Amino acid sequence: MKRLNNELLKIGDIILSTTPARISKAVRVGTMSDISHAMMYVEDRSVIDATGEGVQSRNTQRILFEDHCPVYVLRPRDELSERQARDICDFVRAQVGSQYSTKEAMQTVLGGGRGWTRKQFCSRLVAQAYASVGIVLVGDPNFCSPANLKESALLIEVKAVTIPITAEEAAQWEGRADLPQMMRDAINTVLDGARTKNKDIQNFDDLDRHLIKHPEDYEYVCGLLEESGYLTLWQVEMEKNLWQYDLKRLGAFSSSEVGIDQYCWSVLSNEEAGPNRYIVNRGGYALLSKQFGLRSFRLMIDLYDILATLQQKRVVVATKWLEANRLLETSESTAASYLVPHTPEWFTALAVWNPPQAAMTKTVIEATGRVDVCSVCGDDPARDYRLEAEYRPPAGVDTFRLCDHCVEIRREMGDPFVPLPDAEADAT
Repeated sequence: MKRLNNELLKIGDIILSTTPARISKAVRVGTMSDISHAMMYVEDRSVIDATGEGVQSRNTQRILFEDHCPVYVLRPRDELSERQARDICDFVRAQVGSQYSTKEAMQTVLGGGRGWTRKQFCSRLVAQAYASVGIVLVGDPNFCSPANLKESALLIEVKAVTIPITAEEAAQWEGRADLPQMMRDAINTVLDGARTKNKDIQNFDDLDRHLIKHPEDYEYVCGLLEESGYLTLWQVEMEKNLWQYDLKRLGAFSSSEVGIDQYCWSVLSNEEAGPNRYIVNRGGYALLSKQFGLRSFRLMIDLYDILATLQQKRVVVATKWLEANRLLETSESTAASYLVPHTPEWFTALAVWNPPQAAMTKTVIEATGRVDVCSVCGDDPARDYRLEAEYRPPAGVDTFRLCDHCVEIRREMGDPFVPLPDAEADAT
């Protein structure tokens, strides 16, 4: 048996493979190729592909290949920019939950098709993702086979992409809780339930659009979210990987431990590309909640609050582990650092975390023609405040410029704002 060598993979890589299964053999015969499946590498140890389960995420350490089955990794001849790689991954992530189209996959194998639907199959998902950033890998991204991707002149092959594994290692993975499978089951439970209301729903973006048009269905959808376990899977993940959130546990691993340094570097590199997807998704649902006031959107805000916080904890722990093992230069303490209200950096962060608040504050500043006014109502005098340490969202904005009235209101709402040091000095 063998598996992918994660150390060689880059975000946006295309993985082509096959299995001894009868359906795989049929695809290989129909396309006169040695491969039958395509996947997209989206982050450390994670791929997204389209199978009979629909479009879903999988852990590469659980994807095992027979020794005699070929595996190829292809990447663009011209290196992807960070923005292109991020947009390609965002495209396939947005398709998660979409149904698989056996009919259109077979039309492709048999020589093409017409009138494609929004359902997916493996090679279509990959080709459409690249086409979304202007990279057309094949003649028709809507009807293409894994063999077409393999033959694309825009791609080059990465060598030595697999490593052998022992039967013992394979057995260890069989005995562990399969979190990606639990997530797939939860996603399909939610979307299959939603399709009883609207058969055209393919993914969560479609579900959001349905709720905007049919707000009467929001309680039904809340039930699906809660009963499927979708909102609480983070608890399972955290319990399974406590070492990612606890420096003492992670510290039990030495710098020579296989894969630990790679994991830590991957956590940091994912953050360098810009706001992580949890923060972006949180901001999107904050906007929907403000506009439409549905409890289902509020549930999603709460979920992404948690996921963004957990991601920030992973970043902090990974950073400290690298520093402790002298793999990263020790950074200066950022305990006293913060975003100053109404600066460009503050607005940029707030626009991602809480778009409605950012828009409201911009309107206030434009109306008054001043930046030294209250972020909420535009009154003056106003001072800079920050939430007390234990109430700060690790991944969000925790400072505001507030007048005396608004700061009291926020405190009554459960937001204990305290003056920033400079603001206290200005007031004396």
